[in-house]
Amino acid sequence: MRGKTLTRYAVACLASGALAVGLLACGDEDAQTLTFTLSGRGRAVEIAAPDSADTGLAEITLENNVSREGDLQLIRAEGDHSADEVVQSLGRAMKGQAFPDWFFAGGGVGPTAPGASQTVTQVLEPGTYYAFDTSGGPPDPRTAVAIEVNGESSDDEISGPDATVSAVDYGFEAEGLTEGTTEIVFENIGAQPHHLIASPLIGDATAEDVERFFKTEKGKPPLSERGTQSTAVVEGSESQLVTLDLKPGRYVFYCFISDRQGGPPHALKGMVDEFAVE
Repeated sequence: MRGKTLTRYAVACLASGALAVGLLACGDEDAQTLTFTLSGRGRAVEIAAPDSADTGLAEITLENNVSREGDLQLIRAEGDHSADEVVQSLGRAMKGQAFPDWFFAGGGVGPTAPGASQTVTQVLEPGTYYAFDTSGGPPDPRTAVAIEVNGESSDDEISGPDATVSAVDYGFEAEGLTEGTTEIVFENIGAQPHHLIASPLIGDATAEDVERFFKTEKGKPPLSERGTQSTAVVEGSESQLVTLDLKPGRYVFYCFISDRQGGPPHALKGMVDEFAVE
């Protein structure tokens, strides 16, 4: 990340600082239900979570009972690694440094307003998932909780809505976006980890204006923080079922995650695209 301006509008690796509103997901009758609850004050946030889960479809709900925005980022660790190791790796990744080979973005729930809840549906793979609130930057490892996901790798798939937003290396493709609360599949079909940030464009601004703003941090922002929505981070070949609350107009979709090998945020590599909602 570069400068205070970018931190207002973009998300460093695996943490979202933009305001998100209205991301929900409808339930799947075949999915297990997992609830995570944030409580406490200030930085001293505690996460109540299940001890274990099964592989396959999971409907994951975040209940935010703290007085500030919070999120739920899951990190899947292969092998025996402590919360301290995961947080240290998360902090380095947020600075654009390389991911360890055992460290994988595991989805979760994007920024959630105080007193609100959000739900996503995704597929869990076997292994240890660590749950963090990353809304304020790298978390305190003492707040992390570990969830053991048991079973063999699942063949479950997310299905249902026709609307999709696909992340590629480096761009977005979208189909079926409509006005209102639109249930979508956010799928990462690239090789790198990605998330989706969707911001309304201001006036006649274009995606090129947004990309230039991110690179130079000069002038007035061409995108609006109000109405911005974002998801958690998922690895390549993984998907989530979410709902975007879209008003008619033009939006810019972008990603501020870095490559697993390290480097600049993807938005600075051209992962900024414009989409219209009629």
